[in-house]
Amino acid sequence: MDALPPLNVNRYRDTRCAELRADHVGRVVRLAGWIAAKRDHGGLLFVDLRDPTGVVAGGLVQLVAHPDQPAFAVLDGLRLESVVSVTGRVVARPAETVNPKLATGEVEVAVEAAEVLSSADILPFPVERDSEVGEENRLRYRYLDLRRGPLADRISRRAQLASLVRAHLSGRGFLEVQTPILTASSPEGARDFLVPSSQYPGEFYALPQAPQQFKQLLMVGGIERYFQIAPCFRDEASRADRSPGEFYQIDLEMAFATQDDVFDEVELLMTAITTGMSSKVTGAPFPRLTFAEAVDRFGSDKPDLRFGLELADLTADLGGRTELPMFAGAPESGHVIRALRVPGAAERSRKWFDGFADEAKKVGVIGTWLQLDPAGTKGPLARRLTEEEVGQVVGAVGGEPGDAVLVAVGPRLKASTLLGDHRRRNGRELGLADPNHLAFVWVVDFPMFEQDEVTGAWDFAHNPFSMPQGGLEALRDLDPGSVLAYQYDLVCNGVELSSGAVRNHRPDIMEAAFAIAGYGPERIRSSFPALWNAFHYGPPPHAGIAPGFDRILMVLEDQANIREVIAFPLNQSARDLLMGAPSPVTEAQLRDVHLKVVPPAP
Repeated sequence: MDALPPLNVNRYRDTRCAELRADHVGRVVRLAGWIAAKRDHGGLLFVDLRDPTGVVAGGLVQLVAHPDQPAFAVLDGLRLESVVSVTGRVVARPAETVNPKLATGEVEVAVEAAEVLSSADILPFPVERDSEVGEENRLRYRYLDLRRGPLADRISRRAQLASLVRAHLSGRGFLEVQTPILTASSPEGARDFLVPSSQYPGEFYALPQAPQQFKQLLMVGGIERYFQIAPCFRDEASRADRSPGEFYQIDLEMAFATQDDVFDEVELLMTAITTGMSSKVTGAPFPRLTFAEAVDRFGSDKPDLRFGLELADLTADLGGRTELPMFAGAPESGHVIRALRVPGAAERSRKWFDGFADEAKKVGVIGTWLQLDPAGTKGPLARRLTEEEVGQVVGAVGGEPGDAVLVAVGPRLKASTLLGDHRRRNGRELGLADPNHLAFVWVVDFPMFEQDEVTGAWDFAHNPFSMPQGGLEALRDLDPGSVLAYQYDLVCNGVELSSGAVRNHRPDIMEAAFAIAGYGPERIRSSFPALWNAFHYGPPPHAGIAPGFDRILMVLEDQANIREVIAFPLNQSARDLLMGAPSPVTEAQLRDVHLKVVPPAP
């Protein structure tokens, strides 16, 4: 058994439930905990007692109360999850009643005295590890959900992860610095959470979306290696891998550092985390894919590399070389022809194939398919392509009898992303990804700018403060669509764990980059005055990253939803069902901060 933390011996208890074994027989012990179950067997009352250690480890001990003991009436009158302190003698269970499923299954405690510490009302749901409970009730009664065990296990692992991260990074020379929670509103990124000031009418603080500016200012200030397990606040929608409202990230920044320096440190950190917390297979150095490669081969900039099913590019083979108009005209219109093999999907329903075509239409792509039925190839393409052309399609994806081939024709990013969604979905449904493998990959060389399809104007594709590859010369001499940034993502099992970048620390390069996006120098000065001013007083080159703390744990614990690794999360609608937030406040509170609620327009 793992060593238990030190026990504070007091009037409630002198022993933990999970500690009791056969060699304790004869000892008088005092225990405290929750009544997990009760059974009346012919006058004898059996009670399962669970203490806080049992919440995490699943350990409990059986109590037995005899009718001639005062404790019998006390325990008999209590509901489940009431809290008691009991004193009794450890006795061996009869051989036929030994429970091998319990660590304490060879013994029980004959209760001599019982004290009620608190009584429980009727429970809103059963508090057992394997009981099925809806998420709304789990969030509304989160304290009961914690008692069920699995969530408490993950919260314990969360604390372990935090300790491991701090020990590793401190050992690597990183200095932990806490940055402000009340700061200035930023015009970039997601929507801010604003905090009105009572001292300054009409003025607001903002909760930080990330410590980005502060950590860069630390670099200017001479803090060479910084880290923080940082709380971040963004007023944005929920996703399975994103907690609405707030989340935590392992924030890192390094002065006099290149992209490769960041990769080296993060690979050491991730190796320390995975070896310290799991037996899952991984390994450094992590492979690297350019953004273009990731999209072309996997249809995603966060590919799951635990399985194949790579996209095939048929543009050169069929574009302009077939009589089928949607293929023949693809090269001239700048479109691509991409294909994906779906194993064993030839016999899927017509509704499934039509659904793919409908999805394609919604995103501005043509979607069609082949069904490689053993009795003969079927589907729209089978009727419109020659036998040789069908062979080219099948050969490009490695199709086999019984498979289906989904084909998308359209703009490169849209066609690839459509098939990438199906690749990920089918990989999950077919169980192709090894759950015991952590497939880390760096995605690099993101485009610096993207062009609006309607106006033709250029804007930043990602972080506007990243250093462009090629520096000032690239911004002056290259088409904006060709400029790449020193931006990178760390992806694991199809989940984006982190984004980072080499920072643009030179005001002249910053002005040139913002000019391409249509902003003058005054935009930087007014929106980011501290950073702009600091960069005129000798900033060192610096780079950083911020792996998502919650997401790392979600991947390690193989959880599909990030709420399963957070003690008190908001629900999908960004509401706190436990505390009832957000909620109205009084008129007096509004007057204190000089605010008035304006109802939304009908």
